[in-house]
Amino acid sequence: MNRSFYNGISGVKTHQFGMDVWSNNIANINSIGYKYKNPEFSTIFAQQLDYQVNNPTSDDVGLGGVGMATTSVMNMGVLQSSDGKYDMAISGKGMFGVQDSSGKYFYTRDGAFNRDRNGNLVDHLGNFVLGQSANNISNGIITDNSVGDIKLTGTDTKTKIVLPQKLTLPAQRTTYVKMKGNLDSTPKYSFNEKGEKIEVPNIEIYRSEVINSKGDKDILEIKFTKHVPQGKKNIIWNAKATIKDKNGKILSTKDGTLTFDTRGAFLSNTLNSIDNDGKDIKLQLGTRYDANIKNSGWDGLISYSNSKVAGKEIQKDGYVSGNLEDYSIDSLGNIQAKFDNGRTVPIYKVMVFNFQNEEGLSQASPIYYKKTANSGDAILLKDKYGNVLNQNISTRHLEMSNVDMSTAMTELIVMQKAFDASSKSITTSDQMIQNAINMKK
Repeated sequence: MNRSFYNGISGVKTHQFGMDVWSNNIANINSIGYKYKNPEFSTIFAQQLDYQVNNPTSDDVGLGGVGMATTSVMNMGVLQSSDGKYDMAISGKGMFGVQDSSGKYFYTRDGAFNRDRNGNLVDHLGNFVLGQSANNISNGIITDNSVGDIKLTGTDTKTKIVLPQKLTLPAQRTTYVKMKGNLDSTPKYSFNEKGEKIEVPNIEIYRSEVINSKGDKDILEIKFTKHVPQGKKNIIWNAKATIKDKNGKILSTKDGTLTFDTRGAFLSNTLNSIDNDGKDIKLQLGTRYDANIKNSGWDGLISYSNSKVAGKEIQKDGYVSGNLEDYSIDSLGNIQAKFDNGRTVPIYKVMVFNFQNEEGLSQASPIYYKKTANSGDAILLKDKYGNVLNQNISTRHLEMSNVDMSTAMTELIVMQKAFDASSKSITTSDQMIQNAINMKK
């Protein structure tokens, strides 16, 4: 009977442990990035009673139960929108990495981040968020504006994310201008001094801003004048390109001729470029028609008799210099520097770390984890060719706790009932001993 006392006591202790775990889950139901715990139990090694030699049945008597450990359930929680510009949530597996002031690394699903006064991207405890730099900044100036999505290479490139307070994007000169549209070839007529009806040239003008080598804005103007009279086989337009500065001063000019067939398809062009402050701007006015090449002759300027064709379209590169205006984050974790000239350039990418065994991580706080021998080292997921897979990040969102209230309350009731039953076994054992004592009276 004494054994039943201690079995009851172990049951009380064990289920108190379970109640502690589940009540802690409930207490953290609104903690950002919290992952709930499962209490795990085990029986205490049984005592073997051998009263007979070669007894075919078991005579083992259990010695109670004990709380063994807690395991983290890493299922994804619900994403909730937030107003934080730097708030992020991971869709799928993985964890953000942070580094404290002493250099220790921790991992978390809590993406409530912000910038400190030095421009560091930090969490609410001041730990530095880890990512990979595009290495395109020198002395506050963007040195490479061609960066698209920053390609992660490995965990050895991880570093603190520092977002400068001031950044400058140097101007880039215009190297090409591409024009698309219809030079309407519908004949136009007028009357001369003798009252005779004569055809007059059609005129079309295309204008675009261009950036010179000094980073200043100039104006490119191309005036197209239809050749009169036209030939029977082709449609010919004379072209005059002019570049003027902001005050209207002519900087350079160049003439050329464009030829189209009778259907309006582009055939040839002698105006292929124009000088802009010592550097040529390529004028891409169309691709010569070739029956064997799809869309050739119709991908730039065309010329046929129809004034209702869609309007002019001009594409170009180049831009004036810009100063940092703000930062933004895209769905791949690229942190983009936004400039007041309308351009954006990625400068960092937030890293999402994975582990071979997430459940093997050691919990350093309710939302922070450390690697262990059981979890393995932090890694980046890669495809079969060794390329790091794209990560999916929801910006201006936070991942809430994955605790399910109905499940937690049910488990708490189970623990309570088991606790009550264990305590009842102690009371019953006491009554049995009391009866045994009373038998002597």
